[in-house]
Amino acid sequence: MRLTIRHQILSLAAGGFVMVTMAGLIGYQGISQLEDTQREAGNAAAALEAVGTADTARVAFRGDVLNAITTRDSAERQKVLDLLGSHVSELRGSFAQIVRLRPELAGELKELDAATDEMIAAGQRVVTLASRVVSDPRQVGAAEARPDFESRYRRFDEMLPELEKAIADEAEGASAAAEATASDAKTLTLVTAGLAAVLLGGAAVLLARRVSRRIGSFVLAMKALADKDLTVRADIGGTDELAELGKSLDEVVTTVRGAIGEIADNAAALISASARLSDTSRDLASGAQTAADQAGSASSNVDQVSESVSSTSQAAQSLQASIRDINGAVTEAVEVAAEAVGLATTTNRTIERLRTSSGEVGAVVNMITSIAQQTNLLALNATIEAARAGEQGKGFAVVAGEVKDLSQETASATEDIESKVAAMRGDTENAIEAIGRIGTVINRIDEIQRSIVAAIEVQSQATQSIGAGIEVVSRSSNDITGSILNVAEATRTTHDGATRTEMAATELAELAHNLNALAERFQR
Repeated sequence: MRLTIRHQILSLAAGGFVMVTMAGLIGYQGISQLEDTQREAGNAAAALEAVGTADTARVAFRGDVLNAITTRDSAERQKVLDLLGSHVSELRGSFAQIVRLRPELAGELKELDAATDEMIAAGQRVVTLASRVVSDPRQVGAAEARPDFESRYRRFDEMLPELEKAIADEAEGASAAAEATASDAKTLTLVTAGLAAVLLGGAAVLLARRVSRRIGSFVLAMKALADKDLTVRADIGGTDELAELGKSLDEVVTTVRGAIGEIADNAAALISASARLSDTSRDLASGAQTAADQAGSASSNVDQVSESVSSTSQAAQSLQASIRDINGAVTEAVEVAAEAVGLATTTNRTIERLRTSSGEVGAVVNMITSIAQQTNLLALNATIEAARAGEQGKGFAVVAGEVKDLSQETASATEDIESKVAAMRGDTENAIEAIGRIGTVINRIDEIQRSIVAAIEVQSQATQSIGAGIEVVSRSSNDITGSILNVAEATRTTHDGATRTEMAATELAELAHNLNALAERFQR
């Protein structure tokens, strides 16, 4: 079995526990004995106190008996009787307590109890006889009974000191025994404690020297390790925990030595890698700067494109407004043409009615001409008849001549009217033909204007599409500008990151150099 420090300490603790337990048991035994002797001494003291109480009650009892003899007042006598009963109870109670505390004195107390009963009976007899104040006013019976009471009282008085002496002797013996028990307990406790101190102290010193010496070797190894000496070994012999700790330290030193060697090798590789990282960072920074410059140039070009698109958008908006104005004017022209077509149609209908009316006028003129011709014929006939009538027909002939003249004028006027109506008919036909051509022209103009309106509508839609496309291009150019700005910002960020990376690579190279220098400081 391997004896470890834990086992050694537990063994030392177990020995100490055994010693302490032995000392405790000895002390406990001494204390128990001392408690017993002290209990005996206490009982003896209590018994002595009970004897004193009995002695006091005895004296008081005698005084009560004498007071009963001398008292003449009934109230005083009753008070004396009450006190007499109380003192008798105290006397008997004291003896009962003595028996309870000191059972071994029961024999002696039995004889004393008999004497006590005789004294109490004699005293009660004297008190009873003294109470007969009517039948024995001179207290003759009480006086005769008193000598017997006094005799029994003196006998009790002689026996009580003997009991007190016996109890006092026992109390003194108990006190002496308690002192002896205490002295023996002290002696045994001191001896046990001294023995335990010597044994445990010697074992502790031996263990401390052994552990301290081996810990000293461990501390020397740790100090050498603190001085960066990785060739040190603890070399702590034994099989306990300190030996395992020394072996662990040797393993740690070996591991650290290998780790330091790897750190030195990795530091060299890290120096080379940091140099390459620094070169890469410079190339990245240069490329980022070039990209930033190109992004700035592209941003300027995009700004010009955005301005051109904005100008084109404004021109398209102006063109669209002009097209709307033209569309409004053409629409109004279409409406005017439509109104002209309507007026031409109305005029044509009016002229048609005029031609119809001229035809009717011609018919009326023909009718008037016919009537004029008939009237002329009648006038001619009337003239002929008037000539036949002679003198009587002269007046009728004058009238017939006037009618003839009137019919001739009517015929002449009618011919004039007919020629004019014929001319009016020709003009009307010409007007109808001209108005028809005007209506045709106006309808052609209306068709052309409607075609123009349709073309303008198509042009307006195209212009709106162009405006929408230009708006999309404008927004896209703005988005492109924002993207180029973001690219420029990202490029600047990349340039800054590359610069910081180069700085970090420089710091990393310095750290690698420091780490390599630190590894070189260890003795391997």
